[in-house]
Amino acid sequence: MWLKSDTTNWFLNLPKTAPWHGFDVDVQAARQWLKARSEQRWLLFDGDSYRFTVWFFALLAENRQPVMPQNNHSETLRLVSTVIDAELPRQLPQAVQSSELEPLSGRLATTLTLFTSGSSGEPQAIRKSARQLFNEVQTLESTFGETLLDAEVITTISHQHIYGLLFTVIWPVCVGRCLVAQRVEYLEQWQQHHQQANAYCIVSSPAHLERFDDLTHMQHHPARLRAVFSSGGPLADQVPQRFIGAGLAAPFEIYGSTETGGIGWRQRSATTTAFRRFTDVEIGVNNEHCLQLRSPHLPDDTLFTTTDKVELLSADEFNVLGRADRIVKIAEKRVSLAELERFCEAHPWIDKAKSCQLYQPRTTLGLVLVLTAAGQQQLAQEGRLDMRRKIREHLQQRFDKVVLPRKFRYVDTLPCNASGKTTLAMLQQLFEASE
Repeated sequence: MWLKSDTTNWFLNLPKTAPWHGFDVDVQAARQWLKARSEQRWLLFDGDSYRFTVWFFALLAENRQPVMPQNNHSETLRLVSTVIDAELPRQLPQAVQSSELEPLSGRLATTLTLFTSGSSGEPQAIRKSARQLFNEVQTLESTFGETLLDAEVITTISHQHIYGLLFTVIWPVCVGRCLVAQRVEYLEQWQQHHQQANAYCIVSSPAHLERFDDLTHMQHHPARLRAVFSSGGPLADQVPQRFIGAGLAAPFEIYGSTETGGIGWRQRSATTTAFRRFTDVEIGVNNEHCLQLRSPHLPDDTLFTTTDKVELLSADEFNVLGRADRIVKIAEKRVSLAELERFCEAHPWIDKAKSCQLYQPRTTLGLVLVLTAAGQQQLAQEGRLDMRRKIREHLQQRFDKVVLPRKFRYVDTLPCNASGKTTLAMLQQLFEASE
């Protein structure tokens, strides 16, 4: 591993061969550009993996704080604007013409900021230190390094969230596995890569792996595919079985969150479904059966209580039973139903909004709306399709398109029980009838 550290600093000893020397030169140029500026908190959003990686390591090396939204939608950037001082340029600075390069190192206390939805529904800024990230790199390499060896990395996911950041940027660079993970979006790209690769792993998600259902191409030279990683939500049961049926190893499912980092992993078979904790992660449960842990991936040794209910099988293994709050995952993206409802109710056509998760024929969101007088008039004049389209356009200012509600119901009043509460079952019942 090229990454080294002492009690206060990290060091990355990159080789002087291409492409690593060129990367080192570009990071130095980015560092020089930052040295000429005093701002501390920098917006880091870039779809180009190489530019992103250069800026990420340059910011950490200069003790500046990367601020990483998961998307660049207008409403998201408005919310992020309160915690940034400046934005990075679209292009990298011109490379430094010098034979002497500064050692690539920085402080373990340097922080970065990611965003996720808190239980209150408001976007929550999660600050992580370089120490936490590099501790997790050590964990991942000790757990999976012997399986991967010199495998290159391809990915279907973004590097803007913690899973993609660790698995496709920080970990590969720190161990020299590859500089930039190749992005694939379609099954055909993966199949083509498999035919041409020497050895590789793919970092993916349940949504992609469920769609990538033709594994026949992988049965030729199966040893080339060293590992498949998945995170962001549970894999459908048929996905691990599909890999096993094709003579391939089942995907490694990674369990964790932005706040906690990695907690555990599993590789399902006909007899094994439990998660195993990562080394150095201590697990337990409270009286409500919510998972508790201590971990080097957390800021300190304080006991952290999650909102996930689990069944503790032993000191090392556990089953995940579901979330105890109103945060749900749609296509591996975390969505606060409370936040979505409040954003709906900010629209002049909507008086009250309630959202619920639906599971047939696939996992999606349903939205139940009580309209204002203006909304009722719009619905009468333009019809349901136009109303649905415009509400989705409103929501897309804040939320990714993939998580937007797909089913809508318009009611005069929200259903409620004797206690005056609108239950999940009541909402879901409204969607049982066909559109």
